[in-house]
Amino acid sequence: MNTISALAALLFLLLVIGSIEAKPRQRRDTSDKEGACPSSNSMFRCGRFVCPTVSGCKSDYDCPGAQKCCHVELYPSTPIAFRGLWCINEWDNSQQNYSRQLGQAFFYNNETFTLNFLDNIEYTWINHFISINKTDNQNTYQIFTDTSKGLLVYVNRTSCFWRRQISNNDIIWGQQSNGTCTQAFEIDNSNESIRYTRNALNCHYVDDENTNEILSNTPFENELLQFDQSLSNTKQNQIVFYGSSSIGFWSTLEKDFSHIPIDKINRGFGGSTLKQCWQQFKRIILPLEPRILILYAGENDIADEGETAINIQLNFREFISTIRRFFPLIPIAYISIKPSPSRFNKINEMNQTNHLIREDIQHMKNIHYIDIFNDLLTSNGTPRSELFISDNLHMNENGYAIWTRAVNNYLHMNGFISSSAIHCEISFFIFIFNLLAFFI
Repeated sequence: MNTISALAALLFLLLVIGSIEAKPRQRRDTSDKEGACPSSNSMFRCGRFVCPTVSGCKSDYDCPGAQKCCHVELYPSTPIAFRGLWCINEWDNSQQNYSRQLGQAFFYNNETFTLNFLDNIEYTWINHFISINKTDNQNTYQIFTDTSKGLLVYVNRTSCFWRRQISNNDIIWGQQSNGTCTQAFEIDNSNESIRYTRNALNCHYVDDENTNEILSNTPFENELLQFDQSLSNTKQNQIVFYGSSSIGFWSTLEKDFSHIPIDKINRGFGGSTLKQCWQQFKRIILPLEPRILILYAGENDIADEGETAINIQLNFREFISTIRRFFPLIPIAYISIKPSPSRFNKINEMNQTNHLIREDIQHMKNIHYIDIFNDLLTSNGTPRSELFISDNLHMNENGYAIWTRAVNNYLHMNGFISSSAIHCEISFFIFIFNLLAFFI
C-alpha cells in the first residue's frame, strides 16, 4: 500500500471514529412511568373503573353485573405545560391586569390536581383528570375531570372545562356553566375573568397537603417564581442540581459536565436550608421529573438557623421520604456539607451532620454520599481559603473543580458515564498506527 492510500484509509477511519459518541451505559429505565401511583397515598388513584359496554362508571358497582364487569383504566397524566404551582387570579379585562388572587392550583405529574381558595385556604379540593383533549394548535384543551373532595355539586361526577394557554403562559378559562362545556372554546369576556398565572406578584401559596406550611414567605420567593415561570418551557428527565446558593452559584455547571450526553439544570436558590429545599420540592423539582437528582443543603441550617445535627438528620430523612414517594427509583446523590472559612467555628457540627447523613445513606437504596469535606481542608484541618471567593463562603472555580471531579466520579462509578467509547477510540488509533507502520 502506498503512502497516499494509507493516508486515505486513515482519514476514513478518523471520520468513523469521529461519529462515535461517548454515551452512557445502557441502564434499565428507572424513571417513574406516567400514570403510576405514588406509594400508598389516598390523594392519588391508579385508574378508573370502566365498563366494557358503557362509556364509564364511577365505582365498582355502576356496571351491569357489578365489579366483574369492570376493569381499571389508567387516568391520563397531566400535560407538561400545566404541571406545578399556579396562582388563581381574576383578570380585569378593562384594565388588562390582575385584579385579585382567588386561590392556588397545584398540578401533579399524574392525573391529580388540587385547588385551595383563599376564603378557606385550609380546605384542599382534590380532582382527577378523566380525559384531556388538545383540540387545536393554540394549546386549547377540553378537559373532563372528577372531583373526589370539594363542593358537593362537583363530587363524584364528571365535569367538563375549557382551558387555553396563551403567549405569556397564563392558562385562561373558557366559558362554562357548572362544569358543562360549550361545543368549542369561547373566551370569557366578562369584566372579571379567571386564569391560572405565574406572572402575578405577591401570590399566597401553601402546601396543599399541609396548609399550615406557607410556601411563599421565604426571602427567595422571586427566585422560586422564576423557576415556576420557566416550567412550561423546561425539559424533563434531566440531571437536576438542587439546593442552596452553593448550587445556585455554580455558573460553570453546564460546561463542567458538557461531556455527559444528558441535559443538566441548576435549581439552587438563595441561602436556603435543607428544610426549605424539602418544603419547596413539590413546587420546584416534582414537575421536572429528574433523571438524576444531585443535592446540596444543610450548611445554612447550622450556620443561620442554629439547627443541630440530629434535627438536620431528621429533616433529611423526611426529605428523602418525600422524594421517594414520587420517584421511588431515581438515583440521588447528596454532596456533603463543605467547610467554609467564614463558618469554621461551626465545623464540628457540620462534621457531625455529615457523619449522621452518611450513616443514613448507607441504609438507603440508590442514594449515594459524595464526600468533598476533606478535599476542601488543609493538612492542618483548616479550610483551604484559596478555594473560596472573598466572602469566604462561596467557592471559586478551583473549589467547583473539586466538586466537578467528585460528581463525575459518582456518575462514572454508577454507570452514567462510560469510558468505553474513549477506550475504543484509543484502540482504533493504535490499530491504525500499527497498520500504517506495516505498509509504509
